[in-house]
Amino acid sequence: MGGIGKTTLARKVYDDIYMEHHFYIRAWITVSQMHQHREMLLGILRCFSLVNDNTYLKSTEQLAEQVYRSLKGRRYLIAMDDVWDTTAWDVVKRSFPDDKNGSRVILTSRLANVGIYASSGSLPHYMRCLSVDQSFKLFNLKVFGRETCPLELEKATKQIVEKCQGLPLAIVVVAGFCSKISKTENCWEDVAHKIGLVVSRETEECMDLLALSYKHLPHHLKPCFLYMGAFPKDFEISVSRLIKLWIAAEFLEHTSEMDFEEVAEGYLKDLIDRSLIMVKRRTSSGKVKTCEVHDLLHDLIIREAWKERSIYFTKSNVILSPSVASFEHRIIFNFHRASSTRLKIIYRQPSLPHASSFLCFGRDGTPGSCSQVDSFITFTNFTWLTVLDICFQPFDHLPCEIWQLSSLRYLALASFTVLPPSIHKLRYLQTLIRYSHQASICLPAEIWEIKKLRHLYFRKCCYFPNVQSEQKDYPGKSSHSNLSLTRVPTFSYHSGEFSRSNPSLTKLQTLSYITFGSINSRIFKGMPKLKKLGIRESEEERLTAKQMSEELKKLVLLEKLETLKCFFIKPWILKQCEVFPPTLKKLTLRGCQLPWNQMTILCMLPELEVLKLKDYAFQGSEWESTDERFQQLKFLLLDGTDLIHWIVSSIQFPKLESLVLRNCYCLSEIPDDVAEIPTLQFIELYHCSSSADVSANRIQEEQHSMGNDDLVVRIHKFYNSET
Repeated sequence: MGGIGKTTLARKVYDDIYMEHHFYIRAWITVSQMHQHREMLLGILRCFSLVNDNTYLKSTEQLAEQVYRSLKGRRYLIAMDDVWDTTAWDVVKRSFPDDKNGSRVILTSRLANVGIYASSGSLPHYMRCLSVDQSFKLFNLKVFGRETCPLELEKATKQIVEKCQGLPLAIVVVAGFCSKISKTENCWEDVAHKIGLVVSRETEECMDLLALSYKHLPHHLKPCFLYMGAFPKDFEISVSRLIKLWIAAEFLEHTSEMDFEEVAEGYLKDLIDRSLIMVKRRTSSGKVKTCEVHDLLHDLIIREAWKERSIYFTKSNVILSPSVASFEHRIIFNFHRASSTRLKIIYRQPSLPHASSFLCFGRDGTPGSCSQVDSFITFTNFTWLTVLDICFQPFDHLPCEIWQLSSLRYLALASFTVLPPSIHKLRYLQTLIRYSHQASICLPAEIWEIKKLRHLYFRKCCYFPNVQSEQKDYPGKSSHSNLSLTRVPTFSYHSGEFSRSNPSLTKLQTLSYITFGSINSRIFKGMPKLKKLGIRESEEERLTAKQMSEELKKLVLLEKLETLKCFFIKPWILKQCEVFPPTLKKLTLRGCQLPWNQMTILCMLPELEVLKLKDYAFQGSEWESTDERFQQLKFLLLDGTDLIHWIVSSIQFPKLESLVLRNCYCLSEIPDDVAEIPTLQFIELYHCSSSADVSANRIQEEQHSMGNDDLVVRIHKFYNSET
């Protein structure tokens, strides 16, 4: 059954350090009821970081062959979570070579026949519910942590856990609820009474138990939790995306002290603390990066939303009935791997004045294979649509109906080659996203008229309008057809006058990625709340290293900037720390080919906590970091470098917690002094030299011999690009 701990146990085995060292290659995929052979194969390849834009163009047979070749001759561990039928095993097992080398497959299922079928004669492991003592310990761990349960609460606590019938999910959800209420005997006896006399293990009655935590949620958290039903089961949800959707739906209570994004992070933490949302991955700075909802809680969301008539989620190929079409509050269209057939249904829907969100996405939230459906999409019936997210379907020209969606606050599309001036009609727009890695795009000057914009994100890059009185084409523009669609703002090396006196986007927090040619003092002065900025050097820009350095000096005008990414094509010159705002907490540099002695400049950033150096951001065979001291740095990534000798003292990284090395093929070893950093918790290596791997293992063994069991060392031979 669901919630008994199958995934937790499998994940504990999969993540064990011994497993990481024993198996050369590992993959974890979630199968679920709506499994597709193609999706399972792509999921495995993603774990190997073997997925790019061309991968999605391959046939299922080609993907199966690629998986087979990736595993052939290697000792592997594959985990298939939540398998609902034997067909899923049959279609994918052909891609698992049996080389008699100790490779293993872990399979979890709610159905005994699936486990027996796949186990090839051996008996599967049957999960048992927890005993009363085990339940009591789990409950106390979730509520009191390392403290013991107060004596006056023991009786009520035992009554509560007994009625959870040993089901771990029920225990942690109820514990999450109890952790938020007054820890008095009367309150807890009331909880025990509300749970009921007996809670059986049947799914419906288990959901009644889980519903207790929902019913006692604070009013402001209920719509946020229910909105999780907009995502498919087992979907790994980007927290950044989720927060933007919550804001677009106007679920958040604004305070003068905090931005909406900060309020949303607090809501998310509260739901996580209540065990209603599970953390999947964290960022390099420790924040929640992705999350997920348990299947049973997902079912609960759908049930409670329908009972309250607050949200109706439609996912099937049906015409909505008049009663649903006139639903009182919100209708959310959710299409997982939508096809042209399904989108025809949208075309035939009646007027839907309460349709608030239209979401289409693949399992990983990225574009996938799909037939052209432009002619089937119409938005004229979606009068009050606030969210439009179609990440699978590229558009050459955006449907003109989009600009009539005057209430739109969130617009995310796979790709478009032209963003017309009519974008200014979306005056309530808060988020604009272009998922595609394809050619750059020019933003029209009318973008300045959308005063509520909070987030602009383009995976490739965009030419941001400088709104100068004089404009000219970039050199080489004629050789790039995508740039001939509109005029490109002038890149000048002197302060120019703007045709608009005060261009400003005062609410903008994210701007990524823009070209170096888009940097302008007047623009940055009009973005006082900008926190995240991404800059890419464009092939169309013919800027010298000196010119790029001069433009980057204007970053100091961004007084709130915390995160900066700079991607270069050719070498760059860094002469002084003043290039970067002192507020920076996260810095990513790629391809700038700086000498290692210029690291002394970066260490002068007083708030820097995360530093990622990628694709020869720094180059040279030796880095002797004797003069540097990164006072606040917690995370350091070196990815792609010709570094051979690294000389470092532990006092130079007094707060370092994580060291990640990728593609450091030449690195002779990790310095022994790294092990002396008192805060170090984690060392991870991806595709590094054998000698570097040996030194990492030696450091771990030495630390363990001295009683420091907290240091974790992980070594991967396959490249993983998620950090």
